[in-house]
Amino acid sequence: MPAVELPALDGRDPLGFLATLGLLHLLSAELDGQAELSFSDFTGRAVLHSPLISIEEITAVLVKIVDRAGDDTAIVGVDDRFPLRRPDQSAARAAKEAGGEKDPMRVPRDQYPVLAAKVAELGEEAGRWLTHLVTDLAVDGKGQAALTPYCAPAGKQSFRSFFATPLQEVRKNASGYLREALTGWRRIDNFTGEYLDYRVIRDAADHPLGKSTESGVPGATWLATQSLLLFRLTGDGNRVAATLWHRHGRRQVMIWPLWSQPLNVSAVMTLLEHPALAPDPEPPLALSKHPLQALGVFAVAATERRPLRETKSAGVLLPIPITWRQRTEVTSSS
Repeated sequence: MPAVELPALDGRDPLGFLATLGLLHLLSAELDGQAELSFSDFTGRAVLHSPLISIEEITAVLVKIVDRAGDDTAIVGVDDRFPLRRPDQSAARAAKEAGGEKDPMRVPRDQYPVLAAKVAELGEEAGRWLTHLVTDLAVDGKGQAALTPYCAPAGKQSFRSFFATPLQEVRKNASGYLREALTGWRRIDNFTGEYLDYRVIRDAADHPLGKSTESGVPGATWLATQSLLLFRLTGDGNRVAATLWHRHGRRQVMIWPLWSQPLNVSAVMTLLEHPALAPDPEPPLALSKHPLQALGVFAVAATERRPLRETKSAGVLLPIPITWRQRTEVTSSS
């Protein structure tokens, strides 16, 4: 199949990697499985292997997907009522006074079966997405069913806005935003990027008008939200666990590989679950090089959440250093 390198999707970057996986998921479904992914071992950029021979053709397929969305759509191909909407203002106030959450997707653990039943009424796809977003196999600090570490809502953000905001923004200029997601990112003021990108927070000194604002990349963010179906979500009864996320001391870190051979969705999911991606228990953050090289992995990258000032969000995804640990050769002396 033709191979197309995508200049803006740097696999070493958290948002770039997630957007690449979202692209693979969408195109694999749209092209009847005829999509595979690799990364350039020279540039680190994503390489798409599919019947599509150019960035223009890739963009056109993505635009066709977005065109199926309506004004109330949050996830293309899923009932427009999912994720569940916030209640109206009076109901939200009553829920808050009763100790509940405004976001109907965030519920106490013992209420998770009720949530799952409501979502099941919206169809099989809604039910499938739910299992990748919220789990009652772990709890957060409030005793609620835990959410995936790929989401870090703040303020009025909700699970619905996590998906709907990027999609609805992309719909305003689908061809332009989606081509930019693949070729060169252009930041849009007052767009949070759903906190999947550490560069979204721009201080006043960095802004041409001298004001502090959030500036995200709509096309890449929308693609990244579509990657969540590739990540397992579970827990040990207390702590949440998800594909690529690991405990390292007191830190929760996300570690991912870059590989050189074309892999389809199933093969990518298998690789991302490989135990060789678990870090060494002692600092510094490191992985053993030999078993990953045997799998075709030529580089690894890592990130963790950096808390935001003046919000209760878990924070933005900030890249952190990770190193290879060479295999120790054992030799005998005479």
